[in-house]
Amino acid sequence: MSFDPGIAAHLAFDKARESAELGGELEAAVAAEERFSSGVGEDASAAYRELVEIGARHPGASFFTEFLIYATWCHLMDETVPEHFRRGLALCRRLLGRLGPGGDAERLARLRSIEQSFRAGLGGEPEELTDYDADTLKGGD
Repeated sequence: MSFDPGIAAHLAFDKARESAELGGELEAAVAAEERFSSGVGEDASAAYRELVEIGARHPGASFFTEFLIYATWCHLMDETVPEHFRRGLALCRRLLGRLGPGGDAERLARLRSIEQSFRAGLGGEPEELTDYDADTLKGGD
């Protein structure tokens, strides 16, 4: 990866906060994110699980999903288990599928890069990367 997932997580969380895509759960997300970002051990793990639960209730929240992708990678540094690689990969696939090829090129490149890292963590090959541009239906398809 040619970017810092921790910084990317912070920026994505700021965009999620500004977009109000979490509605009434924004305060809970802010509190959990603060505990996750500043905590260690079980407190950080518990905060991460809260963030994942909030994300599950808001599958259409693209900036928050992006934050969860980067937060999952950061959490992997403390708790390297296949479950986190699978979760990160699933979140990437969901968000990339929703964004399609016409979005912010830098954002898509970061997401594809971290998707490749999650895949590699599960033993996948880089050639297995899905070409979302080629797979996207064009008008009339």
